[in-house]
Amino acid sequence: MLTTPLFYASGDPHIGHAYTLLLASIAKKYFQLIGKKVYLLAGVDEHGEKILLKAQEEKLEPQVFVDQVSQKFKNLNQALELSVDLFIRTSDQSHKEFVTDFFNNLVEKGNIYLSKWSGYQCISCETNYSSKYFEKSNLCELGHQLIERAEESYFLKVKEFKDWFLTYYKENSIIFPEHYRSNLESGIVSELEDLSVSRKNLSWGIQLSNSFCIYVWFDALLGYLSNEEIREKWKNKELKIIQIIGKEIFKFHSIYFPLLLKAKELTLPSKLVVHGWLVNQKNRKISKSEASLIEKPLPKILEEFPLETLRWYCAYLNWGSDHTFSEEILKEYHNKYLLNLYGNLINRLKGILSKNNLTTSQLEGGFTISEFSANFQLGTELLFQVKEKIENFEFYWIVNQVVTLLENANRLLEKFEPWKLEVSSLEYQELNVLLYRQLVLASYLFSPIFSETKWKEIKESLSISSELDSDFLNTLSNFESVSLPKAHNLFIKY
Repeated sequence: MLTTPLFYASGDPHIGHAYTLLLASIAKKYFQLIGKKVYLLAGVDEHGEKILLKAQEEKLEPQVFVDQVSQKFKNLNQALELSVDLFIRTSDQSHKEFVTDFFNNLVEKGNIYLSKWSGYQCISCETNYSSKYFEKSNLCELGHQLIERAEESYFLKVKEFKDWFLTYYKENSIIFPEHYRSNLESGIVSELEDLSVSRKNLSWGIQLSNSFCIYVWFDALLGYLSNEEIREKWKNKELKIIQIIGKEIFKFHSIYFPLLLKAKELTLPSKLVVHGWLVNQKNRKISKSEASLIEKPLPKILEEFPLETLRWYCAYLNWGSDHTFSEEILKEYHNKYLLNLYGNLINRLKGILSKNNLTTSQLEGGFTISEFSANFQLGTELLFQVKEKIENFEFYWIVNQVVTLLENANRLLEKFEPWKLEVSSLEYQELNVLLYRQLVLASYLFSPIFSETKWKEIKESLSISSELDSDFLNTLSNFESVSLPKAHNLFIKY
């Protein structure tokens, strides 16, 4: 099971949301590529003071406001071809009832207690900060203004679990990339305090019976459990559960959510996959409040760029770092890799075969030219490593290795110059078979990046009629005597 964040429904989706969802769609497709069944959970977090204020700005009731925003996130999933099996909404009555029961049960067990809280709050992030933090900055970690508050509050016991957290994360390598686990052990766990899990006199949220409202993060994290079908999955110790999140919510998913699961004796996630931020040219995080930092709003970007261009950008980059996002970078990646490297190599091969009115030739059991044999073997070795890399979420490694494979194929094309060779020569025949095999292999490993429409077009362009897998791709005879249609442009130029 894969889960995405339950995005905060305080405004329209932006490219930062799309980034996470694109990564989730790529992950789902790569896992399906190696034969895994994948259940995907997504949704929205719909309560809290910020949403109440946004609804008031729009002169709408909060429920009407979140209904509209929720639909926009559903539309985004559809535009990104993200096949979601369950879309969670925290304003659903069944969710609210589950959270209330869960909260009251923890009060009865002594895991939640009543005390007093004072400090600083970020309304935008729905996060509390201590006076110690405020001495260093009057802005939250994302740059929003902090407001001083003091009130009676319910607290979730967290401090007493410090040793458990350190032991658990030391014995279980579930956090990827690894440096986030190091940050957890060196900083986050050592500074843990009990968590305020209520707000006073807030009308838009899950109400308790005594003028308290349940803290929106406590409410939101339970969205992963409030559906009965999903709870059964969390009880299944054999099921791999992988959460994909942005680094800004790492603390909530690495500390507070495991505590809630532990309280109910449910399975903890198999892997917590954390990605960095998309930043603008000034290295500022792209968010709802900073959406204007990029050239166009998300709907315009989705209109201008095909899905495979956006997925390529996401898959090509490593998970742990922040990455600069701009339309110029999208265009650069599209032209360099999809158009000029991959698409152009397909058309060059077709041009060679079409010019001589030939299909790829039939070989007698293998390559006689050592350089061709070595390149074929490189593809075989790549396929051998793919399953492990997918399970480790190293999609960028796969994409970069395929780029190298295609660059090598282009070098062979330039070196042997098949347009100058005799059609009957071994160099001509073997080179065409090798190039065709490398292109089919590349297409197979790129397929999670392509939209459904583009993948169908590519299969037709390369005469791929069989189901592709490692056995097929490693059998040389599958790439002999294949007729290819005429060359045409698979990708536009920006």
